[in-house]
Amino acid sequence: MLTGDAVVRGRDLGVRFMKSFWVGIALLLAAAPVRATDLVVYTEDFPPYNFKAPDGTVVGTSTERVRQVLDRSGLSYSIKMVPWSRAVKRAMTEKNVLIYTLAKTPKRDPKFDWLVPLMRSQYYLFARADDPRPVTLDAVRAGKFRAVCVTANISCEILRKIGLPADKLIQLPNEGFLDLPVVLAGRADVYFNDRAGNAEQLKAAGKAANVVREAMKVDYDGGFYLAAGKQVPQDMRAKVRAAYAALVREHKFTPLDGDAPAKTPCVPTGRGR
Repeated sequence: MLTGDAVVRGRDLGVRFMKSFWVGIALLLAAAPVRATDLVVYTEDFPPYNFKAPDGTVVGTSTERVRQVLDRSGLSYSIKMVPWSRAVKRAMTEKNVLIYTLAKTPKRDPKFDWLVPLMRSQYYLFARADDPRPVTLDAVRAGKFRAVCVTANISCEILRKIGLPADKLIQLPNEGFLDLPVVLAGRADVYFNDRAGNAEQLKAAGKAANVVREAMKVDYDGGFYLAAGKQVPQDMRAKVRAAYAALVREHKFTPLDGDAPAKTPCVPTGRGR
């Protein structure tokens, strides 16, 4: 028969054992790795398509469509805003990365799987409103106009593609420089953009819409996409593509028409595609 002291000691041992047990469980749970998201989705600050809201959330017209498709896909994801050159590099090398508001160009075409069309866009060469000279493709190819472009987006590639001589092209870095001020200052004659992007650029610069004009329509219709590098696993790409197809069948997804200024309120700070 156990004495009173033995019973007390037994209870103490039991209490200590249970405490140790639960402490051990807590430590195991704390040490267990948190499940990473299936996908990291990169973009840049490019209003009205993608930009940060005051609370830090990435929003915008392209972002809304990306979230719609990825939510339907069942894949977990996080959206991160980084400098555009870094976003493109990661999208071409990392296995769980997508990129969006990426313009489809002949140079990029073989390097990506173009999963979801986000926006159709028509591009133009814009000139100062007080420059009355007619801008034609023949005149551009003859070197009669100096153009400015931003290296990290598609503008430089497309201007070369339409035949602008290399010595007539001013190339700007992606960060901190816009091509609009270069044209307004008279250092260049034309720049490349679509209507929505141009409207936001004018707003960012505090300029009225009538300081520039659509001088020439550019024969290019690549559009903006949610895309994956070819190294991203096929099953992930298939889930995104299937989610997009389902939304289209249900008439719940239509690419934006970028040939008119977007009405999304924003504070633009950068440019690039």
